Amino acid sequence: MSADSAGTARRRPGRPRHTEPSPEYRARMTEIVETAAQIFRAKGYDAGSLDDLAAALDLRKASLYYYVRSKAELLYLIFDRAISTALSRIESCLDIEDPRERLASLIRDQAITIAQEPSFFSVFFDQRPRLAADYEAEIRAKERRYLRIFAKAVAAAAAEGAIAPVEARYGAQAILGMTSWVYKWFEPGRDDPEAFAQTCIDLVLGPSAPAARPSAPGTKTAPAG
Repeated sequence: MSADSAGTARRRPGRPRHTEPSPEYRARMTEIVETAAQIFRAKGYDAGSLDDLAAALDLRKASLYYYVRSKAELLYLIFDRAISTALSRIESCLDIEDPRERLASLIRDQAITIAQEPSFFSVFFDQRPRLAADYEAEIRAKERRYLRIFAKAVAAAAAEGAIAPVEARYGAQAILGMTSWVYKWFEPGRDDPEAFAQTCIDLVLGPSAPAARPSAPGTKTAPAG
């Protein structure tokens, strides 16, 4: 046995492995996913192509495959970014003890997240039939978790007398439906996401509802109209 084989194995030629993606790689992936969401929103998933994406990013198509394996994977990344971002924001509300304040904060984060990410949620809602079956289970699991958080908050608010005694799942779905439709009509620069969120809170909890807690750090606010 040679000294090389007895000790550390000789590294094969090629790009060195990294346990974590570099900041440059993550930044490029973010740019790719955000640009793809804009293209799929404008053209639809079927008409939008990887050629369109490469051109928008000033990349060769071959270089694009370094980051994503297929158009189907790219659609999944858009879906996962949308649901994971929304889930992370509403989970930051779970430590709020007061049921009224917790529900108000959940409604606020849901409404503002959708209003601020119209490209992502347009693709998420409108292109759902195009999501490959291989990815469906993972997205569904996050959606179920999302709905459970709202349903529990609705049940707690109803038990406290903060809202009418409604079936928790129906109440949660009603709130999600009301706040999700904003991606269809919201226009940054004309519409105010905070005002829309407060409107939703007032409709559910009444005008005397407690102020919702600000979103988690990193949440953007679109320009007011």
